[in-house]
Amino acid sequence: MRKSVLVFLSLLFLVSITFAQKRKKDVIYLKNGSIINGQIISSLPSGMVKIKTKDNSLWVFEPLQYDSISATKSTIKQLHYGYFNLTEAGILAGNSDNLYNAPFTLMNISGWQFKNRFSAGLGTGVEFWSETYLPVVADIRYYLQRQSVNPFFGIQVGYSFALDKPDMQYVYDSTPVWRGGTGSTLEMKANGGLLINPSVGICTSLNENMALTFSAGYRFMRHRYSREDNYKIDIDYNRLSIKIGLIFQ
Repeated sequence: MRKSVLVFLSLLFLVSITFAQKRKKDVIYLKNGSIINGQIISSLPSGMVKIKTKDNSLWVFEPLQYDSISATKSTIKQLHYGYFNLTEAGILAGNSDNLYNAPFTLMNISGWQFKNRFSAGLGTGVEFWSETYLPVVADIRYYLQRQSVNPFFGIQVGYSFALDKPDMQYVYDSTPVWRGGTGSTLEMKANGGLLINPSVGICTSLNENMALTFSAGYRFMRHRYSREDNYKIDIDYNRLSIKIGLIFQ
């Protein structure tokens, strides 16, 4: 499992690098004859533009300083209003003494990006703990700005449904075994439970219709188990969630 997680994340990283390399450079032609190459990170209605050059220098130009601009749309405005689809993969890191110290999580979210920088969506996926779970969540995010590099706050709230069949457990009766006590085989069923995952992250556009996301947050989950003799137990997990994803708009 761990190897498959690493392979998946590596492939996702390579895809993001490939798209990033295909992005065109922005060019500002100044009235004094100079040419500035780089990446435009903001453009205001007044005509003022900010551009970051290859050496990470930041330049600001007023309309009177330049003749023309050759820019890609994705560098001026990252957020598109309307439908989006986000695929996220990552790990839920926890105590190293726990048998499942870093379970793999994969989730796909479909939603709507609003003009007020909020987005809302519904998602589902798969997670591998002691059992396999199907999380179903509501996803809400707020983006701090509309630039090519865009920090955000997010929260996911939902329920995880257990997919595996019940385990069989042998349960002794109240008579001690050494006195000849008997027992029976009962089913122990995983019922799933609630989850909540607030997070912070950053979203970076790769081209006009695609962006890369990285987030870290706190995941609380409650996995509930029940047995045929009405025995019940809840197991709570407190984890660090680390995810990388791709947004298609």
